[in-house]
Amino acid sequence: MRGPVVVTLRNEASPWGISASVVLHTLLAATLALMPLPKRPKRLEEERVSVDILTPQQFEASTRPRPAPAPLPAPEARAPTPTPPPNAPQTQLPYAPAMIHPTEMLSAKTLADPRSRQARADLATFASDERMVQLCNLEAMDQIRRWRADFQPERVVPYATAEEKIAGTTIAANGAAFRSSRNWYGLKFKCQLAQDGESVIGFEFLVGDPVAREKWDELGLPAVH
Repeated sequence: MRGPVVVTLRNEASPWGISASVVLHTLLAATLALMPLPKRPKRLEEERVSVDILTPQQFEASTRPRPAPAPLPAPEARAPTPTPPPNAPQTQLPYAPAMIHPTEMLSAKTLADPRSRQARADLATFASDERMVQLCNLEAMDQIRRWRADFQPERVVPYATAEEKIAGTTIAANGAAFRSSRNWYGLKFKCQLAQDGESVIGFEFLVGDPVAREKWDELGLPAVH
C-alpha cells in the first residue's frame, strides 16, 4: 500500500510517488466484397380458373346482406392535466455544492514563521512534484482552519479514494481526506502553484462528509499521528 503523503504543522513530511500507465489499443479493419447473385429467369405460368359448386342453401346464404358491424364504444374522456397556479413554487433540481474559492493564500505565511524552520528544510529535500503536493496539503489545512474554526486539520492524504492528478503546476485531488480531532473527513481541492512550483497562487476546496471508521484501514487513514 502506498505510504501517505503528510504535511503537518509539526514540521513532518513524507515522500510519495506517482505512477502512470499508458495502454495502446490497435484497431484492425477488414473489407468484405459481395458478388451479386444472378437473377432467376421468369417463367410463364398458365392461368387457372377456380370453379366452386354451391348448394342452393350456400348460394342463398352468400347472397344475403351482411349485418352492419356494431358501433365501437366511445373513448373514455380523460381528465385534463391540472395547470399549476402562476404563484406555485417551482421544483428545485439537485445541484452539486459549489467549491470554496479563498481570496488569500496562506501557506507562504505559515512557512515564513520561525517555528516552521524544519518544515522549510524538509521541503527543500523533496523532488519538484513531491514539494508541490506538500505545499498544496499545507494550503488545504490552513484554508480549512480559516474557513471553520471548529476544524483543526493536522494531516492531509491527497489520494484517500482517488489518485491526485498533476498537470504542470496544477494539482487536482478529488479523493483527498483530512484529519481533525481524531476524525477523518472527505476533501476535494484544486491547487495552482507558481511557475517555479515554490508557492501556491490559487486554491479552491470542498469539505465532504466524515469517513466511516471501518474504512480507515482500507483507505490508509491512520487513527493517530
